[in-house]
Amino acid sequence: MATSLGPGAALAYAPATSVDIAHNHKYNVQPLAGVKRGHGQIDSFQPQQPFQQNLSFRQPPLANSGLDQQKPRAPPPPRLQASCIIPAEGSGHSRATAYLPPHPLPPIISSTPGPSQNPLLTLRHPRYDLPSKLLDNLESLGVRSIYPWQSSCLLGRGLLSGEQNLVYTAPTGGGKSLVADVLLLKKIIENPSKKSILVLPYVALVQEKLKWLRALTDGVTKQVESSDEPPNPTWRRSSNLIRIAGFFGGSRSPVQWPDCDVAVCTIEKANSLVNSAIEEGKHGEIAVVVLDELHMINDEHRGYLMELLATKLMSLDCGIQIVGMSATLPNPQLLATWLKAKFYIAKYRPIPIEEHLVYENAIYPTANAKEFFRTASQLTADDSVSTPRPQACRTVTKSDHKDLANPMTNAVVALSIETAVSGHGALVFCSSRMGSEKTALLISDAMPLDSCDDETHEKRQDLIATLRALPGGFEASFGKTIPCGVGFHHAGLTVEERNLVAEAYDAGILKVMVATCSLAAGINLPARRVILNGARMGRDLVGPAMLRQMRGRAGRKGKDELGETYLCCHKPDLEAVAELLEAELPPVTSCLTPEKRGIKRALLEIIAIHMASSRSAVDQYVQSSLLWHTMDHHVVSEMVEDSLRDLLANELIQTTAFENCLEPTKLGMAVVASGLSPEDGVFAHSELRRALESFVMDGDMHIFYLFTPVQTVGLGEISWLTFRNQLESLDESGLRALQLVGVNPAFVNRLVNSGAELKENTSEEIRLARIYRRAYLAFQLRDLCNELPVHEISLKYSVPRGQIQNLSQTCHGFAAGMIKFCERMGWGMLSAVLEHMLDRLRAGARADLLEMAHVAFVKSRMARIFWENGFKTVRALSDADPRTLVPVMLQAQARKMKLQGEAAERVKAKLLAKAEIIVSSASRLWEKQQMVVWEDE
Repeated sequence: MATSLGPGAALAYAPATSVDIAHNHKYNVQPLAGVKRGHGQIDSFQPQQPFQQNLSFRQPPLANSGLDQQKPRAPPPPRLQASCIIPAEGSGHSRATAYLPPHPLPPIISSTPGPSQNPLLTLRHPRYDLPSKLLDNLESLGVRSIYPWQSSCLLGRGLLSGEQNLVYTAPTGGGKSLVADVLLLKKIIENPSKKSILVLPYVALVQEKLKWLRALTDGVTKQVESSDEPPNPTWRRSSNLIRIAGFFGGSRSPVQWPDCDVAVCTIEKANSLVNSAIEEGKHGEIAVVVLDELHMINDEHRGYLMELLATKLMSLDCGIQIVGMSATLPNPQLLATWLKAKFYIAKYRPIPIEEHLVYENAIYPTANAKEFFRTASQLTADDSVSTPRPQACRTVTKSDHKDLANPMTNAVVALSIETAVSGHGALVFCSSRMGSEKTALLISDAMPLDSCDDETHEKRQDLIATLRALPGGFEASFGKTIPCGVGFHHAGLTVEERNLVAEAYDAGILKVMVATCSLAAGINLPARRVILNGARMGRDLVGPAMLRQMRGRAGRKGKDELGETYLCCHKPDLEAVAELLEAELPPVTSCLTPEKRGIKRALLEIIAIHMASSRSAVDQYVQSSLLWHTMDHHVVSEMVEDSLRDLLANELIQTTAFENCLEPTKLGMAVVASGLSPEDGVFAHSELRRALESFVMDGDMHIFYLFTPVQTVGLGEISWLTFRNQLESLDESGLRALQLVGVNPAFVNRLVNSGAELKENTSEEIRLARIYRRAYLAFQLRDLCNELPVHEISLKYSVPRGQIQNLSQTCHGFAAGMIKFCERMGWGMLSAVLEHMLDRLRAGARADLLEMAHVAFVKSRMARIFWENGFKTVRALSDADPRTLVPVMLQAQARKMKLQGEAAERVKAKLLAKAEIIVSSASRLWEKQQMVVWEDE
């Protein structure tokens, strides 16, 4: 096992997309309202109490900068002063200045050899046999050498040839992904008729990986054998290139599964693709399947589908290479045994990490979890016990500001400011969305006003203009935090906002990112310093795996020589957090047990895709599962028998007279095709049957209800007052539709008047609760499809804008599943109606705008504004002058913009960039439409 790593971490990069062009486009536009004022110029107002005399100040940027400039400006409120961090008494440090840079780095003696010492540490070595274009791309992305453990892993017997499966672990930032990328791409390049699947748990990770792989394979060709056909350079160039497509809920990739070489998928989509390949007899086309975040097999809600997928591949035994990896995998040996794989454990990080505990304004060094536990125990010990107190290395001075009276908040702000002023990046984790915004505002208030140069200031103003130009509304807090180099990131923001802020932080435009804990498991945003503002997610302590993921973000390869983590704790949490750090990660086990309901879905799937038609074939499949390797075999056999009986009772499978074979019913095949679990499939079937018997066709409400997911966890709670208001505003058709599905207006009224909660104790109560939750979401879907802007829906239902977007994306995937369900059941008319409404849901518009909604950036309210201003067709947009579109686009902004001067011109420049993309997109679409017409003629 290797214990050292070399330089050359892969930098995330993607080719420019239309969104990137709009973001980066700049125009030399002369301001309309006077001459542009230099941002460093100081107006007549001077700060009343400068918090540090040796700092020069720029006037703080106001949140309403550029608004209504005829009114007199009120002076800004007094700014916060971050506390100083000084050496502790007896620590041996002598510096006591405020805003000192991080303490001097310890000498780092690299024991990692480079390619000059070990030729195998460059992928250009003949043993890897990789094409030169791929190697050139790797070097352009920053990968000029590999770590010793990566070399040892790749050169293991049978791995590069694809004959051997692999399970491996390495710390966050240790280069796990590169190993899988090399194995995956090498197989595709050398076997052009084969495909590969890369499985990731989250949509954000899928999108990030798509950008990376497309940049990595740009211009890389497959080794296509020569043929006797005459050469066609255009065809050969397009067919030889590696085609990469993303598959996730609501996605519409121009490259579909039959045409792609690499499919980057969420877990659900990957399972569906493998099911389809097996059912169609095309599973032999799959060469490699990579399972990232393999520890998620433990997740009974989504991750268990990884086990279903891998078990099917193992049971087929058709030479598909399985590669599994994770940073938090406590029992790789067991998983390697199950997958018949080699396992490899790498423990070395490319960047050394210094760990710290922050408690009651004191900073304690903790080299490892055991030392952290010992330090915490000493701090919480009874004073009567003669336990030696730990020695702090530095202390945070107490603050007189009431907003910084809490020692934990005081330390978080001071550590963040110290990092930013020294030119490094800080990542602050908070327990809630509200907490992350509040912390970001506090850090911004304390940030020295001259902490950036003119170029960075311009980039921050440009970022604000880009955010203002988004159609989903502008988060007002960004106007206060971004000028100070601080951003925040949570699920309540729109996808576009999260992406823009994350990119700005990664580029160094923002120095501090405050985020909820979920960011640690999402996109990769490393930092010089990771600060944990407590260790909770909501009210509960985070798990040991999540805690390690957050701390693992410390250290940027190529940017930092050191990573630091600071875990700030209250006294009540100190001991629990120490135990959490000391705790071993729970072993990964199977989720196919009856209480987790996975076994029933597993059996239904293999019968529905005709992978098993007898009890012996079922047993063979089960023996390839992780469940078989972790439980008593007799118990597993009984579980299988019970599950088969349940599937028969629910009419999902049936037995035939011929040798008692098992075969799927029409319902069973529909459930598997839609991607639902057996329980959810039976419920959806009952809902659709009821719809067929009495479908309300004189309105849309019934269809919107059918589009809402059966599982509504994470999609928001019901406001019963809002529910009642929406019921009362329905027309006769909409009210009739909801009453048919089981909504009782009198019951809703009772809940509003009594303030009672919806009971979910019995199976009948759970069924009714599901109906009411779906109906409440149907109101929001209706508003989306009727062109109500996202920010207005957010206000109407008191839910974050990001949650509205998430609902839309979730419903896209669920609706597509319902269409497949109806097709398999033979309900063609219902399927056609749902297909039409799915187009409306994608467009966020009524039927008359569906054609225009295919144009980039023309969706929902924007499409209607264009329509109302005379741009009613794709051709009209293609013929338009982009400058004439800008005033129209301003009408679609979330709020009536009263910006003037420089702020207004920045936003207009961003909108002009979008307008150019709109015209270009419309022109391409119009050309395609004309080609179709000519072909028909």
